[in-house]
Amino acid sequence: MKTASRSRPTKSRRPARTTARRAARPTERDIDIDANRRLLNNYRYVEHEAMVQLAGWLPRAATFELKCEMGRSLWEYSQHVNSLYLRLREIQSPAFQKPSDEGLVRLMAGLLHASDEFAYASGLYRVVIPSLIASLETHETATFPNSDQPSVHVIGHVLLDLRAQLRRVEPILRRAERAGQFTARTRAWERYIRGLLAACGGVSGRERRHAAPAGPACRVVFVAPREAARDGRFTNLFADQGAMPPEDNYAEHTVEEFERYSTEMLAAETVALVLFAVRGMPWEFQYDSARHLYDEVRHCLMGYEWMRAHAMDPFKSPQYLHIYKWRSQFPPVMQYCMLTMGNEVHAFPYRHRRVEAHQKSGDQLSEQFVRYDIADETQHVRFGKRWLPELIKHVGEKRSLEKYTADVIAVWEREYRTGRLTINVE
Repeated sequence: MKTASRSRPTKSRRPARTTARRAARPTERDIDIDANRRLLNNYRYVEHEAMVQLAGWLPRAATFELKCEMGRSLWEYSQHVNSLYLRLREIQSPAFQKPSDEGLVRLMAGLLHASDEFAYASGLYRVVIPSLIASLETHETATFPNSDQPSVHVIGHVLLDLRAQLRRVEPILRRAERAGQFTARTRAWERYIRGLLAACGGVSGRERRHAAPAGPACRVVFVAPREAARDGRFTNLFADQGAMPPEDNYAEHTVEEFERYSTEMLAAETVALVLFAVRGMPWEFQYDSARHLYDEVRHCLMGYEWMRAHAMDPFKSPQYLHIYKWRSQFPPVMQYCMLTMGNEVHAFPYRHRRVEAHQKSGDQLSEQFVRYDIADETQHVRFGKRWLPELIKHVGEKRSLEKYTADVIAVWEREYRTGRLTINVE
């Protein structure tokens, strides 16, 4: 009986190309190290410029939800810039370099001068950031996956934040559109920013380029705001702080305590103004200031959370906007000194008493909020002690650190502590 013959596989004379071997073989889509440097520096530049611009726009933005997102975006961009900086310094020197593409520089310089908060936000979140995301997505798979794994790691984390950011911001912009807050000037500005982006071939510079558009009539030269904006839901903008209920009246004092937390956007806006105004300081100062600013946004939101948990409307809280206006008339370094060496240094005895009071009353929510606040404010005082000496040198201040700080705190004591704020009318 014959057995069925078995076919034998024929041996290929050429070995099959494995996926690993294909990945190792350069193709036209691979990003070499020179392109890698250029692209990573482009991403760093875009987010770094957006971070500083958001600091300028944050006090000017009236819509509360957009203002909060600007503060969070600014902090997230600082995280991304720092990660890209750490990677770039491994493959180029200096790590921070002006992009070689003047079109990209023109795009980011132009973005700042929007006509209103929604024009700026639509240009950033609907035009620039989507282009950045697209370039990062391509880069993540087109670079050499093993040799450039540090870049891939950074890109993955940046993409996670940017995609989530757009998911949060887009509903805010759509609500504004439905409410008629997108004017013809707003839409003209978005079209202009799209034209600038197309002129530089996208954030990557690899897309087809078009002629740069002329500056539109809706362009408004940006000036850092001397007054902080609030939307129409806020009805009590310039109230005096006044005296709080006595601390032994736990219930009433705690309501006032967290109402005042809900106004800490004022501190965020002051840090924002300093960050925008002081140029030429080391990157680490900008990085620390971004964190300081976002901490104050979170403290404000902490007050909102507490008030809503107690059936209170945070939009009815007095906003004390004259405090921002008062601080903004002083030089930026003086503002920073007042905030860190005045408000923040002097708050600790009170905050520790409040922790004890909340513990005694069994109020865990209030206790935890204040303890996190103490941790943040401790770090802010460290920032002040680290950067004030550098700031006064940077601006050419001749007084010693001790003399300068004493003089500034004397003004703070005389005006802020007493509530007798002197605002110069220009």
